[in-house]
Amino acid sequence: MSSALLVRLAEIAVGVVVLGILLRRFGRLLPRRDRSPFEAALARANQPAPELDEFKSIRRAVDGARFSGFDAHFTLRPLLRELAAQRLWVRRGIMLDAQPELASAALGSEAFAFVREGRPAPRSYRRPVISVEAIDRIVKALESI
Repeated sequence: MSSALLVRLAEIAVGVVVLGILLRRFGRLLPRRDRSPFEAALARANQPAPELDEFKSIRRAVDGARFSGFDAHFTLRPLLRELAAQRLWVRRGIMLDAQPELASAALGSEAFAFVREGRPAPRSYRRPVISVEAIDRIVKALESI
């Protein structure tokens, strides 16, 4: 190799080193970001979704119904009744109150007995009238429509 070429390569190498030193010094002067916007978005995506107020009210209705006939009849039953009426109408064309025979066949006897029109209120509001297992069976019957 010629000496002129070696001198030119040495100049380029020294320039690259000087440029690296300058970039490092100026980089320290800039404010640091902990994460890139992409990393921040990924971190937010990994966090659990906040619980909605509607889910909290449904959870309270189910919890109350486990221990109180009042909550079972006046809180949980209207929720499940509305759900049953909507699902029966949209998916099967059955009206819950107007076609009780068809609704009973679609829901099953236990679920229909709980959501039917005219179901009498429990005698004692303080005692439990429905078990968690029964609630689970009713919800599964509604899901199966």
